[in-house]
Amino acid sequence: MGIRLIVEVLTSAPEALTHREKLLLVVLAEDANDDTRTTWNSVERPEVLRGAKLSRSQLYAVLKSLAAKGAVEKLAAGQKNGTAKYKIPAFAVPQCPEIPDTETPPQRPSSPDTDTPQRPGFPDTDADVQRPGNADTEPSQCPGIRDVSVRESGTPTPHPLSTTPSTSQQEGAPADDRHSYGYPEAALPLVEGITAAGINVRWPFKGDQWFPVLALITKSGVPALVDYAVRAAARNTNIDSARYFMRGWAELPPLPRPGTERPPLRAVSGGWQPYTNPTDVSAYSNGF
Repeated sequence: MGIRLIVEVLTSAPEALTHREKLLLVVLAEDANDDTRTTWNSVERPEVLRGAKLSRSQLYAVLKSLAAKGAVEKLAAGQKNGTAKYKIPAFAVPQCPEIPDTETPPQRPSSPDTDTPQRPGFPDTDADVQRPGNADTEPSQCPGIRDVSVRESGTPTPHPLSTTPSTSQQEGAPADDRHSYGYPEAALPLVEGITAAGINVRWPFKGDQWFPVLALITKSGVPALVDYAVRAAARNTNIDSARYFMRGWAELPPLPRPGTERPPLRAVSGGWQPYTNPTDVSAYSNGF
């Protein structure tokens, strides 16, 4: 698995890629060798289709688009005794120190502000809405229209924020909206499972940095990742970041393919029986 290659795809892939193309490129990078940048296995594997959220026909359409944008190279076509090989080319590092920023600097000292309406010789062209000579024409504030926020008795209606729940609470939305903390929906079972196991670590992933975590969830499943984190935390009590688990998670096996049967267990002769104390007291004659 190419963790380094995944990071390179997330940070340096062409900006022209769509979200679907970038997700497939991350899945291919997960299967590729870091040094050769070439995929090991078939791109038609269920793990690839499930991780990239594509059908088989969509897969080849997205691969064709990636090749057209220079984000992937096809080295060998699939044959009877071999799978197709794809290579992820080296991407140019964006915004290197030797590459100047070509964005026009409109506010530098040598570039005067060319916005004319607010220069000293130009009057303000905004509509005369709240100038002293213009009366407020808002209908609710006209003398002949009663302010509906005041009851006929003359007692003002209490402010809605002080007596009623927010709009989201009125509509039944939970008060603890975890999505506002930046956790993707697909990653929440993993975060909650590790926290429920008593392992309180930081999750310093932002935006596209969640892609490797989501790819590992798709590959090995949440229970396997949580189990590994529990065993790792038992060996090292100084873990403070979920990044610590990434290398170990990457080496876990993939989920069994659909239809894989569990190997039969060896039957015990006579069947399992619970332990019972012996009825013959002579068994204790040796001092046990």
